[in-house]
Amino acid sequence: MSADFTQFIKILGKGKKGARPLTTDEAELAMSMMLAGQALPEQEGAFWMLIRIREETVEETVGFTKAVRAHLAKQMPNAKVDIDWPAYAGKRNELPWFLLSALALADAGYQIVMHGHSFKGEGRLYVDEVIQSLGLPFLTEQNAHLLEDHLAQHRFLYLPLASIDKRLSKMMDLKLSLGLRSPVNTVVRMMNPLQAKHSVHGVFHKGYDDLHAQACLQLEDPSVLIFRGGNGEAEINPEREVTLATVQDGQLKWDKWARYEHEHTRNKDNLSIERLIDHWTGVSVDPFGEKAVLQTMAGVLGLIHNEPDQAHCLELAALLWQSRHREYLQYNQVV
Repeated sequence: MSADFTQFIKILGKGKKGARPLTTDEAELAMSMMLAGQALPEQEGAFWMLIRIREETVEETVGFTKAVRAHLAKQMPNAKVDIDWPAYAGKRNELPWFLLSALALADAGYQIVMHGHSFKGEGRLYVDEVIQSLGLPFLTEQNAHLLEDHLAQHRFLYLPLASIDKRLSKMMDLKLSLGLRSPVNTVVRMMNPLQAKHSVHGVFHKGYDDLHAQACLQLEDPSVLIFRGGNGEAEINPEREVTLATVQDGQLKWDKWARYEHEHTRNKDNLSIERLIDHWTGVSVDPFGEKAVLQTMAGVLGLIHNEPDQAHCLELAALLWQSRHREYLQYNQVV
């Protein structure tokens, strides 16, 4: 069973002169075999680390993503989703303000599916912890059959990677035994498991925005926003200039947005979830959170409306934020 998978290890690991990247077809087949359980755990570890050393190519990313999408199409429900929101990085020095951006958009009527994976003991605050603390819709194996009902009722839903696919989750968890993240981190951001109309990708490392953009073009994805976000999440850091990549209708556009916050208001010493709740309900206004929420909402609204102008998008975001239902976090909880 596993002998066939050695062909990919040989392609990747034949030394400086003999090794080469996988073609798109080879990458698609390799991922299909792993998802079907046709590779040994040690083979998977070697496979991902060989690619990790030199970083994945666009062609490999396309092939991996094709395989994952074909695999998930056989098991995921046909739900209506407006925005796919991967959240896999975790925050180190601020709260996940992008969650409030997503909730405000859901409150305005957009159907949003957020999905992610967490690693305990890393000193990061993962969004699943916050979502569970707030009592927001959180799908597990036990209530997976309620996906469409929860989404229709709440317009926001969080899917742990393990609820999407156990094998993908195990691939992510190779980090625990190997000590390094793998290209699976790219794939889960690319996969769009419920085939949403729009997708927003946050990346951390320089150049990965272009990798995602070029892969999305080859995959003919309809509408994707990509940028280097706060700690690698899909959250625009208002204290920095940001470059937004937009893939729509077979075209790639790059837009540079100015920094929105000119004071250093980030509060990395207080990662209490109460700050999020107080900001949402209007008990207090968090200076950094206010700008992070609005700038992130503006970026997503710019994608949805095909509007590159930062000022106009910020106006749209401010209107939605001001009209939010401040009781949303209470009345939208799942009992």
